[in-house]
Amino acid sequence: MLARKNLYNFLEGNFDYLLVVDKNHKIFHQSPFFERDCLPEKQSCLGKTLAEILLPFSYDTFSEAMQLAKSGTRGIAVWSPQAGPDISIPLKAGYAGTDSEEIYIFFGNRLQGLSSRDESDKDERIKELACLYSVAEFIEVSRSISEFFSNLPRLLSQGMRYPEEVVVYSVYQGIEYGQKPSQDSCISVKLVVAKKEKGEIQVGYHGDKYELCPEEQKMLDEIGRMLNLALERKELRAKMALMQDEEKAFNERLEELKKEISSRTAEMEEQKKNLGIVNSYLDRVKGGWEEAKGRLETMFDAIPDEVVLIDKNWKIVMTNREGVQQGEECYRVFFNREKPCQDCRLARILRDKTPLTMTMKKDDKYFQVHALPVYNQQHEVDGILEFYRDVTLEKTYDQQLQQADKLASLGQLVSGIGHEINNPNQFIRGNIKIVKQSLEDMLPIVDSYYESHKDLKIARLDYEFLREHIMTLVDDMSHGSERIKGIVEGLRTFARKDEGLLVDTVDLNTLIQASTRLVHNEVQKHADIALDLADDIPTFMGNSQKIEQVLINLIVNASQAMPEGAKGLITIRTRVEDGDLFTEIEDNGMGMSQSLLKQIFDPFFTTKRAKGGTGLGLAIAYRIIEEHGGNISVSSNPGKGTIFTIRIPVRPEAAGGPRGE
Repeated sequence: MLARKNLYNFLEGNFDYLLVVDKNHKIFHQSPFFERDCLPEKQSCLGKTLAEILLPFSYDTFSEAMQLAKSGTRGIAVWSPQAGPDISIPLKAGYAGTDSEEIYIFFGNRLQGLSSRDESDKDERIKELACLYSVAEFIEVSRSISEFFSNLPRLLSQGMRYPEEVVVYSVYQGIEYGQKPSQDSCISVKLVVAKKEKGEIQVGYHGDKYELCPEEQKMLDEIGRMLNLALERKELRAKMALMQDEEKAFNERLEELKKEISSRTAEMEEQKKNLGIVNSYLDRVKGGWEEAKGRLETMFDAIPDEVVLIDKNWKIVMTNREGVQQGEECYRVFFNREKPCQDCRLARILRDKTPLTMTMKKDDKYFQVHALPVYNQQHEVDGILEFYRDVTLEKTYDQQLQQADKLASLGQLVSGIGHEINNPNQFIRGNIKIVKQSLEDMLPIVDSYYESHKDLKIARLDYEFLREHIMTLVDDMSHGSERIKGIVEGLRTFARKDEGLLVDTVDLNTLIQASTRLVHNEVQKHADIALDLADDIPTFMGNSQKIEQVLINLIVNASQAMPEGAKGLITIRTRVEDGDLFTEIEDNGMGMSQSLLKQIFDPFFTTKRAKGGTGLGLAIAYRIIEEHGGNISVSSNPGKGTIFTIRIPVRPEAAGGPRGE
């Protein structure tokens, strides 16, 4: 309240007149000067509404000014009370609002310093206000818009400095009134009704003898504002009158229709009796149809396989598949195509008129489809009934059985091939030692001979070059032979029948080195392998063959994750932490999204189905590590790579001991 009082004091110190109203147009503050100059003697307007005090045109100016002020636009109101002094005082409008209250402030000064101006200025100002009042009053009492605009020159002349020389021209809704003044010396205002420009008023003087002044333009602007409001009200009243005429015609027509309806009611009652007999029969037919339909829908829903009834125009008639609407085309819904499939089953059955059974693949699933022809009363094929059965598991099991059979055959072959490779390799390993010792004994003799025979060549090579590299070649042959022996031993171990017992003393570093040798040929096309193995890591009780299977699977997967055409890096690390043995297999390949990470250990989930992937490798690896009392986790970022971490406890109580699979 104190802030509001300070505001009133400030405004009253700068303006002669101050008037404050609420959003309901009720007055709750007035300045002393306003009470003295603008109200009937010894009367107050506090607690009263603007409509109770003001003339109609004046009240309209206040209403419009309040709307403009609330929207942030400058508004002007004209104070002209019903009783009391015969005045028209322009006031500026302001707005202040909170969540709980809205106030409108109107402020201004005495009639532009009327008391301090000379008599001629006073007279001119009074003429302007009188003109405003006359125009506002006449627009309300005029019988038509044409009558008002015809009298507008006479009314406007009263407010101009030289009434006898005034030329007034107006146009409204395409109709022109009065004489058009010179375009070089005139003032004008647009007539905007219901936010649409509908006309204009132009005012000027005959010839160039007299000049127009700013006060006359202001007066014309105020007249235009009042006219806009009044014309809008008149148009509204005209529309209401038209609506009343239309309503009267409508009511007359309604009475005629009532009479006509009454005359036909008797006829309809007779027909109603006849229809009642027909309806009772149709109700019995409908009941039987609804019962048959219900049984059919129940049968559809009870069938575990997906069932679709399709008419000969490829429209779906009925289905138990969720999310499919009746009337949709089958090729759009099921295959996202704009026209029927090239091997369309409906087209084949329409042509051959025989049932059809086939297996189809959609995404990663296999379906066995039985399509049966549906005949109409003319024994013509009118559509097909299709049954879809998901046979993905059966297909996957068949593939796994074939793969297992291949692996079993491979295991038998590896043992024999390893024996065939090892026999000649034993000759190489034994003989290379003799060759190396012989060279070590012979080379000093040849060196002595070379001192006097500098042109000596052996195997068509200069002796000096041969002497520098011959022992390196022999060492490479020895290392290669040992590598062949290690690879063959690794293959035979990996292919050996697994009893599933956790009874081996597992040296993880040794298994990692053996696994990298086995997959070297497969991996080296896509990535290099870097080993970062901790020294003196402990052994643990487990199944060496199964752990090696896990390592090979993860290393091969890492190599296949490299981008096409780029050679990546696979890093294998081991460490011991808090009694647990950790193995990390990290690649810098394409990585995986979070949605893929949630599914990679699920059986039969694979992103490499087209390349022969079965989706069992990681699921089996996960189970093997769980058998050893550990766990396997993965972290990945798309475009940056993937890290698989294997944790196996090496404490005696966690080792699991000998147990069956």
